[in-house]
Amino acid sequence: MNKNQKFLIGSIGALLTGIAIGLLVAPKDGKDTRKLIKSKANDLGGNAKDKYEKSLEELSVLADKLKDGFLKNVSSAKDKAGSVADNVNERVRGVVNNNG
Repeated sequence: MNKNQKFLIGSIGALLTGIAIGLLVAPKDGKDTRKLIKSKANDLGGNAKDKYEKSLEELSVLADKLKDGFLKNVSSAKDKAGSVADNVNERVRGVVNNNG
């Protein structure tokens, strides 16, 4: 887990703790407080789901870019290897023809 992930988890934990403490000391009755907690939890869950889905989309795009780059590099390496093989083949034929 990198520093950004640890910071994000810590921030979310602190946010939830702050919300819970604020709601518990708020001058509302239990029923209203429970409704508010449920509403806030649903909002946070929805936001977390949205961010998760957006992250998955971004990772998918990045994976596609990496794949495309890899395939281009493989194609380029194949072309260069073919060119080297052709060059070696021509030189061998030249040496054989000159000695023959």
